[in-house]
Amino acid sequence: MDFLRELTLFEGLTDNEYAWIAANSYEITLQSGDYFTREGEPNNRFYVVLEGELQIQRLLNDVSTVVGTTPRGIIGGEINLLFQTPSQMTAQAILPTRLLIFDEPAFRALIATVPKVGARILQIVTERTSGFASRMVQQEKMAALGKLSAGLAHELNNPAAAARRSANTLREMLPNLQKLSIDLCASGLNQHQLTMLLVFQQDVISNRPTLKALSPLEQSDREDAIADWLDEVGCSGGYDMAPAFVEAGITHTDLIALIEHFPSESAVSVLTWLKSALDVADLLFEIDDGTRRISDLVASVKEYTYMDQAPLQEVDIHRGLDNTLRILNHKLKKVEVSREYAPDLPSVMARGGELNQVWTNLVDNAIDAMRGQGRLRLITRHENDHIMVEINDNGPGIPDEVMPRLFEPFFTTKGVGKGTGLGLDVTYRIVKQHNGSIDVQSKPGETRFIIRIPLQRVAEHGKA
Repeated sequence: MDFLRELTLFEGLTDNEYAWIAANSYEITLQSGDYFTREGEPNNRFYVVLEGELQIQRLLNDVSTVVGTTPRGIIGGEINLLFQTPSQMTAQAILPTRLLIFDEPAFRALIATVPKVGARILQIVTERTSGFASRMVQQEKMAALGKLSAGLAHELNNPAAAARRSANTLREMLPNLQKLSIDLCASGLNQHQLTMLLVFQQDVISNRPTLKALSPLEQSDREDAIADWLDEVGCSGGYDMAPAFVEAGITHTDLIALIEHFPSESAVSVLTWLKSALDVADLLFEIDDGTRRISDLVASVKEYTYMDQAPLQEVDIHRGLDNTLRILNHKLKKVEVSREYAPDLPSVMARGGELNQVWTNLVDNAIDAMRGQGRLRLITRHENDHIMVEINDNGPGIPDEVMPRLFEPFFTTKGVGKGTGLGLDVTYRIVKQHNGSIDVQSKPGETRFIIRIPLQRVAEHGKA
């Protein structure tokens, strides 16, 4: 297991995480000339190179071209597994090569179970799927995605860590629930009573997603009523049990009606089992929520990059704006976002990944101008044969002396290492390549970037 600690992908993990990785992966050895993947064929394995080297080839204009090699520590196969696509490259061993392999179920579990590794994999994915633009656009897009990667890692880490905590707690709770279930079945209850209890539990769980939030006062009153009643029927620790019932939408009158169908000597056992079953259901809801958020993030990255789509396609501007906001969510915690979307906005024929880069640059700049707090307005409108998108912030405004140089390459007002000076230049170039226009209006307290894109198809010769 010590060799895992030497790989960048697995740096800084806990002993339990290293043990999990070792238990859920396996090694294979390739001889020189052996193929691991072939372009266009299915691949359901994620790999990390431990020793040796793979040569990576892709078909360009029907000619096999070497695009690089994968020395020790390099990963592969993650894009195919995340986006369910065939292999996009051919990997062939140049030297005797040893690979650490995760099959698809283990790879997906790796992302949720070891969030640091999942975040690093996602960062690599964003870097590898940055679009089809010209070199300058590509460089700026890679810089922007690199800047976003920390936020994406944070957004991925939170639900993954929550799901992992819930899974660990669930593992600890299940033996107790199993014991309570066995004791309940052995307590003399008949089949009708057991079925009634299960139906009650299932109804409560199925109604859980539709429950309305209670005010703190309502929550406290219900907990007090249930706790007092639990003490009356002999349940010790009623105040510890009551919150679980209240969060499930159960009132003390519901419990009274339920217990009427059981012998009085079975009441404590029935209520204890029900509380434990609801706790387990809560943990399953938390795991489902965490994994769904991870899935939504991956889907947003896929849509954001327009991966596996033609350079030109019908682009839903609102979807692109929403995906941009989702990816920048880590920077929007103290920003009030207002979406003022036109309900009749048509799709446009465009290069979606490039337009998303425009929205990312402008929204990110607006957030920086407001120093992470303020009001951001996204406005869209259908104007005859154009669509209009406005990015509006209530920051301090752009100084008069900066306005003439706003779109100059490499001009930046950010500190050393904080900006490339290419963001607005690339934004301007992308808009112009779509035969569009960009207008800037700024004063203290309001800056407006107004982009107009024609509805007609962008000519292919306009591609960057």
